[in-house]
Amino acid sequence: VRQALDVGEYLEISGIVRSQAGRYECKASNDVSTPDVKYVNVVVNYPPYIKEVRSSETPVGQAGVLHCEASAVPQPEFEWYRDERRSVVVSRPMLHKVTANVTEDDYGNYTCVATNRLGIHNASHITDLLTPPSFCLSLSEPGTGRDINASGCVCQSFWLLLLSVLSALLKC
Repeated sequence: VRQALDVGEYLEISGIVRSQAGRYECKASNDVSTPDVKYVNVVVNYPPYIKEVRSSETPVGQAGVLHCEASAVPQPEFEWYRDERRSVVVSRPMLHKVTANVTEDDYGNYTCVATNRLGIHNASHITDLLTPPSFCLSLSEPGTGRDINASGCVCQSFWLLLLSVLSALLKC
């Protein structure tokens, strides 16, 4: 965007905000020679703001991922807490906490904390226990009302089928 902001030897931007960060051009010209152009990159520092905290909604026995994304300058340092205990510390624009084999003990309230020298921001996410959906089908001989097998009920899990359908729908 080309816009003349001010005329003079310097430019003062009072109350600068994040959206004003970027590359600025300084152009000096007169009637004697060609204009001289210099560029300066303006960086606006601001405290962390967590944009998103989510989980992969993983069933027991699978690999689970907690995701935390924040915006900040300078870049924030992340920490994950569970039950007031720190579990991971990382410096990058987003943080993933990976659990290789999720157990029932891994479910609960997690807090992502993003910090830099200008401030701190935290957000929590509750991971819920996922139970594979199942149904119970009673099998009996026609006309007798008697069960075909001793258990009287065959339970089948549709968990993999459900995941496959959801995965296919998300790819569309």
